[in-house]
Amino acid sequence: MITQQHTQESLSRSYIHAIAGSAGVNLHVGREFDYGFDGTFRPVIIRGKRRVESGFPIDFQLKCTKNWSHEADQVAYSIETKTYNDLVTRDPEGIGAVLILLCVPDNPAEWVEVSEDYIRMRRCCYYSVLSGDPVANEGSTKKILIARKNVLTPEALIRLLTTERERKLGAAS
Repeated sequence: MITQQHTQESLSRSYIHAIAGSAGVNLHVGREFDYGFDGTFRPVIIRGKRRVESGFPIDFQLKCTKNWSHEADQVAYSIETKTYNDLVTRDPEGIGAVLILLCVPDNPAEWVEVSEDYIRMRRCCYYSVLSGDPVANEGSTKKILIARKNVLTPEALIRLLTTERERKLGAAS
């Protein structure tokens, strides 16, 4: 049996595969070497009779946790400062980056339910484009708040990619 951490990673990957597929977005998960980002969403456009990647991707850092809480209209999570720093110190002229956080129930038996009619994952992924100053002590954690309205849906992913495209085009002019 795989570790709970690997189970959580598998579930978070399954979630983003479902969202990207539903949004019609190409998804690249994993890298040959791990330097802080887990994958990239790459929008696809139609050029003539072909479908090609648009050239305006967004990278993501994917996390899954049962250590989260709701605080009014926000989700509270303590992120490792090294991960936080990876996200906030990204070169502003480079590819954008987003944190994707799958919040699961405490009980692993509640994470996935399968029947003949459906497969259901409990809870959801939230997303946040983090900004701020890096934290000096990379061996600690930092509490972040993510708006509960930032549920990663196919429509939200398309909005993120549209925003990234507009950001890059605005920087180019």
